Amino acid sequence: MNCKNVRNNFLSFLENELLEEQRMQMEKHLKNCPDCSRRLEESSQLWGTLKHRERIQPSPYFWTRLNQRIIDYEERKKPVLGWLEGVLGWVRPAVAVTVLMICVFLGYSLGNSPPTNGQTVSQLDERTVALQQFFDSHDLDPLTDLPRGSIEATYLEMVSGE
Repeated sequence: MNCKNVRNNFLSFLENELLEEQRMQMEKHLKNCPDCSRRLEESSQLWGTLKHRERIQPSPYFWTRLNQRIIDYEERKKPVLGWLEGVLGWVRPAVAVTVLMICVFLGYSLGNSPPTNGQTVSQLDERTVALQQFFDSHDLDPLTDLPRGSIEATYLEMVSGE
């Protein structure tokens, strides 16, 4: 038995309601599992305390009144608008799909539109070209100083200081 099964059967174990085989399996588990043994002891103390308490009897019409309250609650939950609420149930997903399609279309069209600020883009292009010319004129490779190997190995080298 695992801990979950043992804990689910604590009450039956305390009340001697288990089959002999189940009882033996629980006792074997309890000998080897201090956590379950401790929890059984706590449950035993609680159950012993509760067992000596006087049982409270519900009023004679408790269940009848409870059932009536449940029925009343369910009646209030019924739709007030009838068929209109059924239609609204279909309209909401349709509106959501329509809005989603509009958002996708707008995102696609904005992503494919040319940049509005051509000056900024051209300045970035000029800087990129200038950097490339600098590296080419001095025979530099901007990636030569980067460590070789996996990210994990690089991180471990950096952390260990080697």
